[in-house]
Amino acid sequence: MNQNTLRGHFSYRCGTISVALAALLLQGSLAGATELGGSSYPVGVELGYGDMLPAGLYNLAYYSHAQASSLKGYSGQDLGWARYQLRADTLSYRMQYVWASTLFGASAESALVLPFPYIDLEKQVANALPDTSGSRFGMTDPLLVPVRLAWKGEEVNQSAALEIVVPLGAYDVNARVNTGRNYWQFAPAYALTYRPSAVSVFGFKLRYGINTENNATDYRSGNELTVEYSAGYKPSSAMTIGLQGYFFRQTTDDELNGQATSATNGRLIGSGTGNRGSANSIGPFLSYRVSPRFAFTLKYQQDFDVKNRAEFGRFWLQAMLPF
Repeated sequence: MNQNTLRGHFSYRCGTISVALAALLLQGSLAGATELGGSSYPVGVELGYGDMLPAGLYNLAYYSHAQASSLKGYSGQDLGWARYQLRADTLSYRMQYVWASTLFGASAESALVLPFPYIDLEKQVANALPDTSGSRFGMTDPLLVPVRLAWKGEEVNQSAALEIVVPLGAYDVNARVNTGRNYWQFAPAYALTYRPSAVSVFGFKLRYGINTENNATDYRSGNELTVEYSAGYKPSSAMTIGLQGYFFRQTTDDELNGQATSATNGRLIGSGTGNRGSANSIGPFLSYRVSPRFAFTLKYQQDFDVKNRAEFGRFWLQAMLPF
């Protein structure tokens, strides 16, 4: 890989790597208001899927904002609640270490993300029913990546990892709003980045999240298949612009006491046995490298074709810090 290509790769990855963790606290914590309709994983926020930074320790900080004013049912219809508005503003820190040595012929890194969201929820199913609104600030469930391996090629970079969401976020079974979800998620992931030219880059990531049971409620959220993709163009050596999106599909039923949820047990948003959620999202991004160790990314995404989930618009501003 020549020097210009390496710089381009470094800029693209540095400018966007924080995005993935910004949404962890964002999406995971937003869904923490209920066990239904959300995910512990920030699907749709990575860009340099198969890439890896040069060896060293990296510190990343970021702010994120998400807002939803609509809940969708089993067929994608608006559920028409009397009041529903969910907003989250989050500050996050990611510590990432890229090893100097290789493992199985691959570069390796480990990472830990600590997200702190403030969540404001307005919720009332019907005018005759109680108002269940609330707000909360606290740490949501951290993301731990014990090891991620990456293999570099002439045009294609690939990576594989096991990602773990650890249930250490603030959680109270009686609270109206929680920042944690109170269950583990284990997810194998495979990704690649393809650079057919010096000015174009395409990315892809396949991930399967396996959720454990919430032992405070005997509720188990269904497993999740996510496909993320991106396409970027470099108008200069320091800047990358493009589009990025994802497909989210829940592959197994939500279960309560070992039984698939249904509209009659009071634990389902919308209708349809199992409450399997699905969503698509897409939006623009801009990444800019100020220096070899300082870069930032702006990004917006809008959900569409949503079922059994809240429909969100999301904005991120994140940076790799120069120390």
